[in-house]
Amino acid sequence: MPTRETQGGLCIVSLGETPVQVEESVCSIVQFCFEITCEIVSPEPRPDFALDAIRNQYDALQLLDQIENRFPQPDKMVLATTGVDLFIPVLTFVFGEARLGGRSAIISTFRLREEFYGRRQDRAILLSRAEKAAGHEVGHMLGLTHCLDRNCVMHASNSLADTDVKSTSLCPGCHSRLPR
Repeated sequence: MPTRETQGGLCIVSLGETPVQVEESVCSIVQFCFEITCEIVSPEPRPDFALDAIRNQYDALQLLDQIENRFPQPDKMVLATTGVDLFIPVLTFVFGEARLGGRSAIISTFRLREEFYGRRQDRAILLSRAEKAAGHEVGHMLGLTHCLDRNCVMHASNSLADTDVKSTSLCPGCHSRLPR
């Protein structure tokens, strides 16, 4: 499949431990959905510097800053994956966060896991959710905003149900707004 030559590609890096195959699944969906070259780079340590001890969660905005400083190539986007629970100051939690039109994003598998909700582990569901979260955040890095189409990967996920109902693909309208 041809790739977008206007982009320097995407690096995927895990921050701390993540479930097996997450980075590979995320890389595959990004290549398929956005036609962007993708490489998985060596993992980084768990980002304990961003832990908010009161909330017992990790500040996603601090992590975006760290990602940009750690991977300073201006032509390359970076998507971090992590197993820690993320938040931004105005929300209780986030599945992921990205800089709109920027070059950094992060997703967390913490609340995407069935076990978080007291259910039996299901790797297929986890990987599907991680793919959707990653596709959504990469779309933001490419300048796409939230979409009203519930099936579009750019539809906002304010709950796990929102994530589960959408696909890993862009709707025709969002696809037409991708940079060429």
